[in-house]
Amino acid sequence: MTTSPGTQVRPLAETAKHGGRLLPPARYRHPGDVIRLIIAGLVLAGALAVTVATHATYAGASAAALAALAPDALAGRVLAGVVQAVLVTAAAVAVVVTLRYRRFRLLASLAGAAVVASAVVVGIIQLAGGQRPRDLATGAGQWSWLTGGSLAGPALLAAAVAVTVAAAPWLSRPWRRTAWVTLWLAAAAGLVTGTASPVEVVVAFAAGVTAGAGVLVLFGVPDRRIGPERIAAALGSAGLPVTSVEPAGVEAKGSRPFVAAAEDGAPLFIKVLGSDQRDADLLYRAYRFIRLREVGDTRPAASLIQAVEHQALAAVMAERAGVAVPAVRQVIKTADGSALLVMDRVDGSALDQVPVQRLSDAMLRKLWEQVDRLHRARIAHRSLRAANVVADGTGRPWVVDFSFSELGATQRQMALDTAELLASLAAIIGADRAVAAAAAVIGSDSLAAAVPLLQPLALSAGTRRAVARQDGLLTKTRAAAAAASGREDQELARLQRVRLRTLLAIAAAAGAFYYLLPQLAQVSSSWRAVQSADWAWVPLVIALSATTYLASAAGLIGAVPQRIRFWPTVLTQGASSFVNRVSPANVGGMALNARYLQKSGVEPSAGVAAVGVNSLAGGIVHLVLLVVFFAWSGHGLANAFKLPSSSKLLLILAIVAAIIGIVLATRPGRRFASGKLIPGLKSAAVSLRQVAQNPIKMILLFGGSALITLAYVGGLAASVQAFGGGPGVIVIGAVYMGAAAIAAAAPSPGGLGAIEAALIAGLTGVGMQAGPAVSAVLLYRLATYWLPVAPGWLSWRALLRRGYV
Repeated sequence: MTTSPGTQVRPLAETAKHGGRLLPPARYRHPGDVIRLIIAGLVLAGALAVTVATHATYAGASAAALAALAPDALAGRVLAGVVQAVLVTAAAVAVVVTLRYRRFRLLASLAGAAVVASAVVVGIIQLAGGQRPRDLATGAGQWSWLTGGSLAGPALLAAAVAVTVAAAPWLSRPWRRTAWVTLWLAAAAGLVTGTASPVEVVVAFAAGVTAGAGVLVLFGVPDRRIGPERIAAALGSAGLPVTSVEPAGVEAKGSRPFVAAAEDGAPLFIKVLGSDQRDADLLYRAYRFIRLREVGDTRPAASLIQAVEHQALAAVMAERAGVAVPAVRQVIKTADGSALLVMDRVDGSALDQVPVQRLSDAMLRKLWEQVDRLHRARIAHRSLRAANVVADGTGRPWVVDFSFSELGATQRQMALDTAELLASLAAIIGADRAVAAAAAVIGSDSLAAAVPLLQPLALSAGTRRAVARQDGLLTKTRAAAAAASGREDQELARLQRVRLRTLLAIAAAAGAFYYLLPQLAQVSSSWRAVQSADWAWVPLVIALSATTYLASAAGLIGAVPQRIRFWPTVLTQGASSFVNRVSPANVGGMALNARYLQKSGVEPSAGVAAVGVNSLAGGIVHLVLLVVFFAWSGHGLANAFKLPSSSKLLLILAIVAAIIGIVLATRPGRRFASGKLIPGLKSAAVSLRQVAQNPIKMILLFGGSALITLAYVGGLAASVQAFGGGPGVIVIGAVYMGAAAIAAAAPSPGGLGAIEAALIAGLTGVGMQAGPAVSAVLLYRLATYWLPVAPGWLSWRALLRRGYV
């Protein structure tokens, strides 16, 4: 809510030359399209899950159509023909209109949405067995006289829905309503004539909305939001004439900021809230509700005008409490449904833009006095960071932007305010000075309440970014605040409702249970296998499991150009078995190895690169051995791993490639690729070249990786022999290689659940009885996964005691 003293205000007459805009018409991403994309995507995912879980009961060849509702032959042919003619005519009109107005980009996006939606529907039908219900096939042949049954199916409906959604921002409201009524009538006609099933209609609409909303999110929509000229007209109609309006060059979360000059010369600041801000707020609140708990969030306002009225009321109440806030001039509702909040403009700069030397102790004390008055009035700001505090020319701090404020605030909400401002100021002036200024005004109790909330999840995104630029700053701020409050034994508040890792682990466990359940039903045969087991093989299984840690140590030594000691490295690999039981994808073990290398004298960057090289070598070796074992085992694996058909594989690869392309097309995706992925690959390549200069290191690196895999294969083969034997070692090796590759995608620690299911399915697929196969896999996992936990914990304690990590 600030402008610099030298800001130039564009006159309305000059603005009008550009059609009421400072820039040519542009596109922007509307948050409402993101909401539609998420909801439609969830519906589509649910339909896909139902199709898979019920083995195509509702969408395959055995699904039932509403044939009983079908009219007589003549009426059915006429109805189906009219629907097809309308859809084909609409498509032709869309092509002609876009070409007439040279909207080639729009035409390409509409075509892309239609193709993607149709492909998704066809893919789900293929997943259901590649055949539509028999009644539907009969109906399609009977009624589809104009264009053929294939075109009149759900793929055409999905394409039409996708085009309607993607073209909606360019259509007037009557045309949008007409298009949707036509689509719903077409769907009803498909049900009545027996050319579409209920599930197919749901899938078609979900796929169409997903594809259309995805196009809008990717390419944006026309920016027809209210501009300076219409804002000036709205102000004039409300009795507040202005001479100029222009966008404010400041950040304003949850609104679009403008500055204006009234006829009497008074500077004004205007916040504009439209449907996009409301949708963004709903999306943001939903995300925080799903992820966080006890962060003081409340229900959103019922309407835009109520949200603006709440901001105005909070600012007036804060001003009455003695807080320096800009005076509220007026609340206005515009003709297009937007809401305006007009305030006096403070001539100054936000604290995060003020030079550090100008942030005096007196100014900081005044700021905390404002916060103390705000909280004494039971008002929580909810976004109290340096960007929302303006210092005027005299050094007086003003609190601005009450977009997320709460009246009658709770202690937790006010403590979050304190934590936010402490962290934001610490990023500017340092932890000790920020805490000292706060402690001098608000007291130890208020400071102590904020200590458990000095954690990233409790802070705004802007503050998190500012704090992340300085390593350990948040920890220092928390320690300083705890010391100043006299309560240094407080634990961090639990704010995360559910972790993504937990959800993924639950999903993996559910999938594993789904596949394991039929095998666990063979419990009687498993018990008979245990009774007749040859336990002399068990020591060999345990010995081979121990060999993997020696081989892992050799591989890590080979990945580092420097010389490191062998037995401490073995201890580290043993400790990794303990750490990896609580972290997915071996993340904990990789971090432990990097820390061990650093403590052993290896540069931190070189240590991280060495861990990456070791993982890369393991992947290469596994891929090579996978090919070798599969080729050596011949056709014996035909029943062990049933791969999808070539068309399904191509569809899966196309979907994966499209997702990767969409991610890389976004700014965060490009930032991740350029900032982390590509530099990491380059660093690993440099380290691999350095290791390749020493043949002994190369032998240790790749030989250790190969020995790990072969020892696991031997352990599984020994477990199979303990329960009466089965397929040969080569086939068992191929089963292990395939199961390990499948389980690598599981988010659970050590592939828990996924690898058991894959191994049991593989062993039974190559001819082993279900009972012995289950028992052999359980013995193998007991020896290689669960038994090493206790020695791993002892290794971890030894590493800590000796200072190796």
